[in-house]
Amino acid sequence: MEGVPPLDENVGNVPRLRFGKNKLLLVASVIQWLGLLLCLTYVCLHFYTSQVRPQYPPIQSIRVQFTRCDNEKGFILTSPNNQETMKVQDNSIIISCDGFYLISLKGYFSQEVSLSLLYRKGREPLLPLTKVKFIDTVTVAYLAFKDKVYLNLTSHNTSCEDIQVNGGELILIHQNPGEFCVQ
Repeated sequence: MEGVPPLDENVGNVPRLRFGKNKLLLVASVIQWLGLLLCLTYVCLHFYTSQVRPQYPPIQSIRVQFTRCDNEKGFILTSPNNQETMKVQDNSIIISCDGFYLISLKGYFSQEVSLSLLYRKGREPLLPLTKVKFIDTVTVAYLAFKDKVYLNLTSHNTSCEDIQVNGGELILIHQNPGEFCVQ
C-alpha cells in the first residue's frame, strides 16, 4: 500500500462537478416557480368563479309555522322569514315552479285531530291523517305551477279555535331547479 497516496490527497485532485450542481439548482428553481404559478392560477380561478352568477335561480323553499286555528280558515300559516323564495297568500303556499318538492310537516296538538295537506281542489290529499295527536312526517310530491298547498283540519270534539298547537311547522323545498318557473 505504499504506492497508493492517502485518501485525503485523492479527494483534492478530483475535478469538481460544478456544472451538475448548478444544473440541479436551476431545475429546483424552475419547479418552485411552476408551483408558485400553479398556486396563483388556482387563487385567480377560485376568485373568478365566486364572481360568476349561478346558472339557475335560487332554490324555491319556504318554512311556515301554524300555531293557531280559525274556524273559517283552518290553521293560519305564517312565515317568520320575509326572505323566503316562496310566498304565503290567502293562508296557502303558492307554487310557482314545476317539479318535485320535499315536504316536512311537524306539530303537537292538544287533542286528536284529522289533518290533511292539500294542493289542488278535487285531488287526493298529499298527507291524509286521521285521529293524530302529533305528526312528524316527510314526503316528496310533484307539484305544478298554480298549485296551492294548504292544511285542512277536522276536530272530533271541539271547535278549531280550541285546539292548541305546539311546534307546528310546514317546510317545502323544491328539489329540481331548472324546471318550468314563473316569477
